[in-house]
Amino acid sequence: MQDILADFALWLSMNFPMFRTLPWSGVLIAVVSVIVSSISNLGMKRFTDMRRLKRHQQEIKQYQKMQQEAQKSGNEKLLRKVRRRKAYIDRIQRDMFSARCKPGLIFMIPFMAIFGILSGFFSGDYLIVAILPFDAFFLTGIAGTSVPGGFGMTYMAFYMLVGFGLSSILQRIMGTQIMT
Repeated sequence: MQDILADFALWLSMNFPMFRTLPWSGVLIAVVSVIVSSISNLGMKRFTDMRRLKRHQQEIKQYQKMQQEAQKSGNEKLLRKVRRRKAYIDRIQRDMFSARCKPGLIFMIPFMAIFGILSGFFSGDYLIVAILPFDAFFLTGIAGTSVPGGFGMTYMAFYMLVGFGLSSILQRIMGTQIMT
């Protein structure tokens, strides 16, 4: 499988060399990141009961508020109520974790193939794919290097930057964010 991905990445780099150069490399990675995040969020929406997750999140929030109030006041009756409810809260937290992981398991192999292709496509001596307009010297190394005019980022660091930056926005747009 790895040879097939490496061959495909080589074919891409030979037929589409412009995507290995600035600014197209950054555009390609941003587009791939948005597509992967969108597919992941659509999978979450399709294979997960979002209303149930939101309801459970609300219950957990109420429990945490009750727990803080019980600890602050020292009310023994409220403390007993918190202790009795703990097993239920632990169970729904496990259920929520399991529900959020299922779509990730379904899409793991295709996403690994995409990252394998990107790794082969952007292989080299830490190929710079995007330049930040400031010098982030503290990230020097695998994340990139200082270049004239800013900080040059490698594909993985730039992918992570774009992915983390856009994931919350995409989750909110697609209705898969369950924070209350």
